[in-house]
Amino acid sequence: MSSKITDIGSINLGGKSFNIDTLLQESQSPEVEETPEQEEELIQEQEDAAAESLYSTPIEQWGQECEVIGLRTQEAAKILDRVMSTGFYEESYRISTRVFKLRTRTTIDADRLIEMLRELKPENNAILSHLISRINIASSLSYFGETTFPHTPPTDDNREILDTEWKQRWAFTSSMPQPIFLAVAQTLQNFDNKVGLACDARALENF
Repeated sequence: MSSKITDIGSINLGGKSFNIDTLLQESQSPEVEETPEQEEELIQEQEDAAAESLYSTPIEQWGQECEVIGLRTQEAAKILDRVMSTGFYEESYRISTRVFKLRTRTTIDADRLIEMLRELKPENNAILSHLISRINIASSLSYFGETTFPHTPPTDDNREILDTEWKQRWAFTSSMPQPIFLAVAQTLQNFDNKVGLACDARALENF
């Protein structure tokens, strides 16, 4: 008689017969392999959990973005308060011995930008970027060197005055040396980023 259990067809226990092959199959639990879809879903869940741990609330995400550009929350609060109380925010910068000031733009400035781009129809992205920079500089510049540029508060019926003031600033940008123009354009971009983040809805109470 064979001594191997696998060679025994059945055994009797307590008067009952049990098939050895059936018992061995039931005792073995086959490994279940995950499908590629299940693996991808698990990876996505892990990534979502990691992202949620980093940015659990909008205000925390806003705080992270402020840190990236070096904007302190106290400074952001002052910028927002100035915009809300006066309608604009202004900041001074220096190029060598020259000081210039930039201020936030108005809805009229945004309308003018759209109107001019529609009229000029820039042929490529390089021309488009240059026009946007020059139009926005003319809209934001309030002081350069010893020249002060007026910014009349916008109303429903003073568009003509606003356009006249803007044309004066546009003409001034034509006299800027190219390196200075590029430096002012880059400064304006950083200025817009800072003010935009300070006035972001995520920083507002009860958002």
